[in-house]
Amino acid sequence: MSVPSHAIAHLLSTVAGSHRIGIGCMALTGLYGRIAESDARDVLDRAMDLDFRLFDTAPLYTDGQNEELIGDVIGSKAGITVSTKFGLSEDNCGKLVRDSRPSSIRASVEASLRRLRRERIDILIQHRPDPDVNDQEVAGTVQDLIDAGKVASFGLSGTSVNRIKPMSERCSVTVVQNELSVLSDPNSWCTPQKVGDMGVFFMAYAPFARGLLSQKKAGTNRAADDYRAQMKAFQNPEQSAHKRLRECIEDVASAYGVSATAVMLAWAKSRGENVVPIPGPRHKSHLANLIETTNLEIQDAQILTIDEIASNLQVG
Repeated sequence: MSVPSHAIAHLLSTVAGSHRIGIGCMALTGLYGRIAESDARDVLDRAMDLDFRLFDTAPLYTDGQNEELIGDVIGSKAGITVSTKFGLSEDNCGKLVRDSRPSSIRASVEASLRRLRRERIDILIQHRPDPDVNDQEVAGTVQDLIDAGKVASFGLSGTSVNRIKPMSERCSVTVVQNELSVLSDPNSWCTPQKVGDMGVFFMAYAPFARGLLSQKKAGTNRAADDYRAQMKAFQNPEQSAHKRLRECIEDVASAYGVSATAVMLAWAKSRGENVVPIPGPRHKSHLANLIETTNLEIQDAQILTIDEIASNLQVG
């Protein structure tokens, strides 16, 4: 496993807090189905009470409403890190549009600052690469925003490792945010170590495979406003979330007296000391399972068993 540099160690302690877990806020404004605003606010308030310190959002999530929620509940509270993004939006037909032109980045940042009610964005992440804009131009624009005091640090999401060094020549890349779970492509499991060797910390989104392994029955009866219903893996979740893998995770959880959720987070953390999972709790009661992972260290042999089973799965 990669050993974090002093820079990463400092970031992990100040940004991710004692749990080394962040809160992914996407689902708090409905992308996984309807959620009461009071429940969403309760999640954020309780998370801060429990010493969660990193909260991730984006303008894409319900057209800025997610950022507005974060701004209303968290605002500029001291000791809280908020990461948000630029470069990905939804058009009137529901199609995702990539736009990382310098003028668009600047406009996105100004809008995010207003919605988040903050004077500076702690971590600004390019949501997805834009094939029509040179990476150096993107990095240079973000560096200008850092120099202007509007952004503190820069990150990349949905990215390949080979973009990091060239972009860092213009603006230091501090964070990579990619999907990481036991159902991710096994070839991606080594990405945290690779970016850690570059002095970058890794925010792991969808660490529960968007719920495919977080309950006994993933189920197919999802509300029309739950975007997972459109995903191929959820057309036959019992095949995607292989019974043997789920049973293995549950056996490990039972051995340690913790939830399966805690085991999946511990698995994600085992990919590198620079990994910060950002699960998306939708109810304050879910936070207790996250805290179980704080001091949980699963034996290497058990991790390898999970790896072997998961690597043989073909997830749609």
